[in-house]
Amino acid sequence: MKDWYLNQKWLSKFENRLSGVDYVSFDVFDTALTRVLDAPVDVFALVEQRLTDRYGVIFTGYAEARERAERVAREKAACRGQREISFEEIFDEIEVSNRDFKAYRHELSNIEIEVEHECCFAVPEIKAAVSLCQAKGIPVLFVSDMYLSAAVIQSLLEKAEYDSPEVLVSCETGCAKWDGSQWGIVIEKLGPASRILHIGDNAGSDGETADKAGLQTLLFKRARSNHRMGGRLTPHVLPFSRLLRGEMLARQPSGEDYDPTDLSLSQVMATLGASWGTLVAGSYVRWVAERAQTLGLSHIYFCARDGWLPQRAWYAAGLDKTTGIASSYLHVSRRSLNFAAASLSCNRDYLSERALDTLCSVFRKERLRDVLARADLLTVQPLVDEIVAHFGSLDRLIGWGDGVAELKDCMQKHARSVYPVLQAKLLNIVSYLCQEGLHKGRIGLVDVGWHGNMQVSIRNALESAGYEPMIYGFYAGLWPGAQRNRNRAGWMEGAFWNDYQSFDEGYGLYNNVAIIENMFSAAEGTTLSYEQHDNRMAPVLAKSGFSGQQHEALLEPFQDGTVKMVEELFSGKACHGVTVDALTLDSAVAAINRLGLSPNASEVTAIGSIRHSGDPSHATLTPIIRELSEDTSIGDHLHLADSDWIMGSALTALRRAASPEHRAHLAADFRRQLAHYDSRTLGQFK
Repeated sequence: MKDWYLNQKWLSKFENRLSGVDYVSFDVFDTALTRVLDAPVDVFALVEQRLTDRYGVIFTGYAEARERAERVAREKAACRGQREISFEEIFDEIEVSNRDFKAYRHELSNIEIEVEHECCFAVPEIKAAVSLCQAKGIPVLFVSDMYLSAAVIQSLLEKAEYDSPEVLVSCETGCAKWDGSQWGIVIEKLGPASRILHIGDNAGSDGETADKAGLQTLLFKRARSNHRMGGRLTPHVLPFSRLLRGEMLARQPSGEDYDPTDLSLSQVMATLGASWGTLVAGSYVRWVAERAQTLGLSHIYFCARDGWLPQRAWYAAGLDKTTGIASSYLHVSRRSLNFAAASLSCNRDYLSERALDTLCSVFRKERLRDVLARADLLTVQPLVDEIVAHFGSLDRLIGWGDGVAELKDCMQKHARSVYPVLQAKLLNIVSYLCQEGLHKGRIGLVDVGWHGNMQVSIRNALESAGYEPMIYGFYAGLWPGAQRNRNRAGWMEGAFWNDYQSFDEGYGLYNNVAIIENMFSAAEGTTLSYEQHDNRMAPVLAKSGFSGQQHEALLEPFQDGTVKMVEELFSGKACHGVTVDALTLDSAVAAINRLGLSPNASEVTAIGSIRHSGDPSHATLTPIIRELSEDTSIGDHLHLADSDWIMGSALTALRRAASPEHRAHLAADFRRQLAHYDSRTLGQFK
């Protein structure tokens, strides 16, 4: 890997430790060698890709079958009191689960070893450390807990240019580092434990057990990889795996204990931007460009605020030039559009049920004051007096089952006062939309989604003024609820999920709703309304406040990382083995599923700390993972349906469980609540 910064501080510490040492042993994977992939199991995804390329669909799903076979082999070995399994035992289990694979057994093992040779490379610090040992005449031994034979591991080390490596491997000794039994063999081979220095990345098997055996130890975390146990394991995850791993390893180490899986919040976000964001935003705008050209659109509008990053990616990719399609940023919001459109089904004496649903919409529990404020009804004094008389205070909290029906009654009584407010909003939004050109030609709307309500409102508003708009909506995703809007919205399609697909099967994307909405979003506040300024309708924006600070600290590093990598890929460069051809919807969905369903601890902390607004007025901000706060108690039951990031909340709750018994109880409850998730993802709840 050419973009590598040596951790000189660690190397200096290592060299200082050699003065009292006769022998040095090194762990192999993620120490002497590391892979170009995010997680070790991604090797199996690459094997599946090779197999399906050669033999076709018979090997679809092989990666998960390979992972499952190893797990079953380990469970059987544990029952026999066996510490480690062999490569052959894994393939015995593969044959048991799929007899069709028996004829390919030799090729299966050969291709996996071939892939390991392609993915593994020498870690520069360890190469330098071995050279220091050789210069001082200190013998070196490589020790690994692994199912691959010593001969295979030796060949991997030799390919990485380690000189005549001597290897001890658990599958051949029958002993392992993780339980300390391997250290007896190391001591027997090398001499007194106190004169042996062991280097490795795992705090348990390379640190604690070696310490107990009397060895000197020094952890090396520079090349650690992630261990992703959730989300589907398919070849589609490989572009994300390569990009993320490349970006993690290319970072300059900060301190001798630098760990690429444990970065600062801003570093996590920048790294995810150059990997996850590149695949999601890059494939999204690439798809929009293809669909817009096919449909013959003349103009594309990126809708505020979630269209901010897609528009930046569009320009970074040069799609404005390659498609020849004009584009612009459209200041709209649920608040500015839906209240205006609500007036279309009303008259001066009557508010329709649809309009009342819009006016009285609440997110979980909200204050009456906030519900009225977002519709600009606090100045309608007769209505306010009626509500105070009925509820006692504008600070009273209401929800759909507690107060909304009564609020609708109050609104209906004062229809004559409410209707003019809605009509004024309609006039303003029609003026703004016409000014921006949405009333003419075939135009596209680019927005996150998920139901198409804003597209309905735009179309209805323009039709009320006598226009016949031709609007095509391009969304990140559409949920089944969008079906009810299709006859009113016109053309709509989703990149990553569509309304005709089962909601239960879209759980990977559903876990990413709050993530995508925030990652794509602009720093500006939501659009409140419009006013005349220099003979133009100008949007009135809410103050960004905390969201602006959050954008600078977390979202800006992510978005800048995304835009930079998108620009590089679309310019024809290959980055970490990935080219622009890898920016497909399938690879984006795989990335979405991996982050949403199997995040590491740093990703949970960084993304979970983003304050998200799920209410229509963007007035209430709460962390995406409320359970991260020490003030939030983790009880015996966590209602995951209320979470902005279900998997993030569940994993956080498990980490914060008060006892093993509490954790087991929560895990069982989560498996019950999420029974429709895939077995691989549910396997994280143990």
